[in-house]
Amino acid sequence: MGITKHAGGLGATKELLELCHVDSDSFLLIIGCGSGISACRIAKISGCRILGIDISKRMVEVSAARAKKQGLDDRVEFRVADAQNLPFEDNTFDAVISESVTAFPENKEKTINEYTRVVKKGGHIGLNEVTWMDTPSIELIEYGISAIGGVKPETAGNWKKLLENAGLQDIVSRPRKLKKMEQAINEVKLSGITNSFKAIGRMLWLYFTRPAYRKAINDMVKDARDIPKDFTKCYGYGIYAGKKP
Repeated sequence: MGITKHAGGLGATKELLELCHVDSDSFLLIIGCGSGISACRIAKISGCRILGIDISKRMVEVSAARAKKQGLDDRVEFRVADAQNLPFEDNTFDAVISESVTAFPENKEKTINEYTRVVKKGGHIGLNEVTWMDTPSIELIEYGISAIGGVKPETAGNWKKLLENAGLQDIVSRPRKLKKMEQAINEVKLSGITNSFKAIGRMLWLYFTRPAYRKAINDMVKDARDIPKDFTKCYGYGIYAGKKP
């Protein structure tokens, strides 16, 4: 659709770039490139060289087409790869960032260890990931897994511990509540007004012309009414970063 789902939007992405010291000389690995919106925006902001990966071949194709259309394919490339088994040599990248991706793998420790393995000594790992703002009940955990595509958030303390266990130092932990209106505005800023309106227009077209799509949206709205009352209070995101010694 051309819309990203990174909590905090462009502001959070810029914050990660600053924490990871990404500049025009950096070689950056982006985990879970999706449709390539963030990768292309980062390339324009920082001027760095980027390699984005995604487990979906289709998303890699979409991302590559986006980079080519924007004239960025000379320094932005994409490959199909699994974050839990990165096909790169040790000490390859200056920084690795992940936004709304590392909360999905079952073995987060192995995944973050892979990020650490491929980043250079003195390089940085940066995460923007969904976070429990308070210790969740079993009901909330089960709801998060079933209703949000299998996502498995951690508390801020657990995210920090995962980075520490990977051997990272100078760790930054900034958990935040997720505000719906702020998130919507951030989505528009990151995707751009034109792309956002195009995406909304396509969603409306699909809704009124495709019965299966309309049913899926109606089911989502119905499910939204059944959200546990404590979910929005406990569900947030966090910016986390650390340096490889």
